[in-house]
Amino acid sequence: MNDFLFADFLADHATYAALQAYWQARLAFLDGHCGPYLRTAFANGQPFYDGNPIVNLADRDAGKAARIVQQCPHEFGHDYTSFEQAIELADGDGHIPAREKIIVLTLTLATAQRAEDELRAWFAPA
Repeated sequence: MNDFLFADFLADHATYAALQAYWQARLAFLDGHCGPYLRTAFANGQPFYDGNPIVNLADRDAGKAARIVQQCPHEFGHDYTSFEQAIELADGDGHIPAREKIIVLTLTLATAQRAEDELRAWFAPA
C-alpha cells in the first residue's frame, strides 16, 4: 500500500514547497515559541532541496532544538527513528549548550503524527 505523502518531494520543487507548507501548518503550535537554527539554502539563496532538514526549530531560552530529516520513500520505504544529542546553538556572538532531537522519517500520516507528538513533548515547558 502506498501511503506516503509528498513522495516525489526530492524530484519536484513545487512538491518540496508544498511539503514545507504542510509541516509549517502541522507545527503551527510552535509559532512564536521556536525559530529556525539551521541554514536550508546556499549562500546564493538557492534552497538545498534535500530534506535535511525539512523542519528545524530551536527554543534558545530552553536550550532545546529539533529537526526533522525527511527521506525519500522510494529509497528507504517505511522508516522512523529519533534520537537526541548535545549541540551548541548560535546566540548573538557566542554559543549556548543545547539538546537536539533529530527525527528521521519517511512521511505518512502515522509518522507525521508521531513526529508532531514527539515535538509537542520535546518543547513542552518543564
